[in-house]
Amino acid sequence: MNKKERKIILGRIEKWYSKLPTLFFKEQKQFSAEYGWSKNPTLYKDRKNLKYKAIKEGHKWGKEWESAWFHLEGEIPSDWEGKDIYADLDFSGEGLVYDQSGSAIQGITNASIWDPNFARTRVPLFKNCNNIKKFDIWVEAAANSLFGVYLDPDPKKEDPKRFGWFNAKVERIRYGVFDNGLWSLYLDARILVGILRRIDKKSVRYSRILFSLNNCIDAFSNNRENVNQARECLVHELDKPASSSDLSVSAVGHAHIDTGWLWPVRETIRKCARTFATQLSIIHNYPEYIFGASQPQHYQFIKDHYPDIYNGIKKAVKKGQWELQGGMWVEADCNLISGESMVRQILNGKNFYMDEFGVDVDNLWLPDVFGYSAALPQILNKSGIKYFLTQKLSWSQYNKFPHHSFNWRGIDGTEILTHFPPENTYNSELDTEFLIPAQTNFKEKGFLDEFISLFGVGDGGGGPKPENVELGNRMSSLENCPRVRFDTAKNFFDRLEKNKDNLETWVGELYLELHRGTLTTQGLVKKQNRKLENKLILVEMLWSYLPLINYPSEVMERLWKKLLINQFHDIIPGSSINIVYKDTHKDYKEIEIECDNLITKASDSLFKNKDDSFVLFNPLSYKWKGVIQIPDRFSEYLIEDKEGETLVVDC
Repeated sequence: MNKKERKIILGRIEKWYSKLPTLFFKEQKQFSAEYGWSKNPTLYKDRKNLKYKAIKEGHKWGKEWESAWFHLEGEIPSDWEGKDIYADLDFSGEGLVYDQSGSAIQGITNASIWDPNFARTRVPLFKNCNNIKKFDIWVEAAANSLFGVYLDPDPKKEDPKRFGWFNAKVERIRYGVFDNGLWSLYLDARILVGILRRIDKKSVRYSRILFSLNNCIDAFSNNRENVNQARECLVHELDKPASSSDLSVSAVGHAHIDTGWLWPVRETIRKCARTFATQLSIIHNYPEYIFGASQPQHYQFIKDHYPDIYNGIKKAVKKGQWELQGGMWVEADCNLISGESMVRQILNGKNFYMDEFGVDVDNLWLPDVFGYSAALPQILNKSGIKYFLTQKLSWSQYNKFPHHSFNWRGIDGTEILTHFPPENTYNSELDTEFLIPAQTNFKEKGFLDEFISLFGVGDGGGGPKPENVELGNRMSSLENCPRVRFDTAKNFFDRLEKNKDNLETWVGELYLELHRGTLTTQGLVKKQNRKLENKLILVEMLWSYLPLINYPSEVMERLWKKLLINQFHDIIPGSSINIVYKDTHKDYKEIEIECDNLITKASDSLFKNKDDSFVLFNPLSYKWKGVIQIPDRFSEYLIEDKEGETLVVDC
């Protein structure tokens, strides 16, 4: 075919392909609904204490950061018996759906300004629906999107929308018969359309796919009853196996969740619940699928607030379908915090995984942190961490980082095996449009056979969708594509370690040529962090002089964890929104008050004879000289140190 004919067929394919998602539901009905509004989040057990009133599609229900519980009721027509019933829910923002038994089944979100594929509004209700006449579900909705509320670019100081705005309304509250056959046709087409967009237009493969998709459209004839014939047109191209030169992909389901960024930490708790409930549902339906999540603080959130979901996670970990990732308490900044804080991040992170799951995590998982200190390899090695993963350096402004798999050598010569996913994202959709260029761009493809893909919606959370798993299955062996297999990061790194001696070495800091403003933004946060790092160490030093039985270990662990959470890589650098820092400064104040109380209590126990003595204590790791202030009653005395030298004092 000539260029003009090809352009016409391509246009036809794109138009047809974009229409398919609008046909997933065969029939739909609208829920009858009522809602109870609340300013702040309300627990499931307390939802009935709210005042409820009827609501329909198109009606507003809340503003920025507000919440509501929706009670939705539906009836199943007799001709829907034996069919798959899904809900189609959109409350403008995010939500968590509960079934009739009160179990959280899936998170929902209406979309993202960054990618329409991030939307998650379909919720499976009944498979092969049988003997169900009436049913109800509950939804906890949040008046904020996947990426927070809407922010004007440069608002005036007196603008009421200065710190964001959001008007939530009921977009869709429907349920209906889901057409799995048509959904499968869409996924088949998505694979092949993605290949068309990525390979040489002059290749035989390109022409064959173009031909088969054109025939598929003819067979479909805008009639869902022809879906099987349409799919049959694509089988030949989908069955062509990968070549011996194609690489392998370790596909790791992932949902990078920012502990605080364009939303407060309070909302992160619910983001974790939405994400993890969704992933447990996918794990149940796809036994080959493996999901992984980092940040023990997030698991602690779920343990404290959603114990049923936490129990589900524990079962999934035992089954081998849920990987515990990342050795730090949160994915912490690695430029601004002290070495002691880095150690505490790892100590608390690894201890949590061991105490709760019996797993010793041996990787550092920081896909989104803004650069990495050259001190890290030594700290990691001494902490029992062997591997490091990030992708952030692909964002560098000027210089492209030369490796994807390499040995990272720190200040003292310690090396850590490191991998950067060549898709250059932790939001992969595990389809041909992501994996074909990743295979091409993989810098070690000359001698390494595989790389990692982190697929699923991240930042605002959510993780993979069922279609991502379906797409991965279709690429287990497919011409022009790397071979996809679902696996853990640990298994990948264990295999990569066999090639450790063949890898190049990067010496020193991993510097990100972007986000430089975060080194000075929110200066008070940075100052308070360093002040409290030192004060916590001082408290520990003082109490270490007292009997061990008196040591306030539980209090110290709680205070350290409160500091550690605010070292998250969007909080301490200054890239979060105003509401986040209100909570941060509140946390700092609480830490300081408790530290001061502990210092006073320790001092009272250590230095009982206050009237005729005082003690100078240097908590620093080096000698210090300077002016100090002592009580007035000692002004007539000459004060000497142990070498007999007169000290300079200020009474």
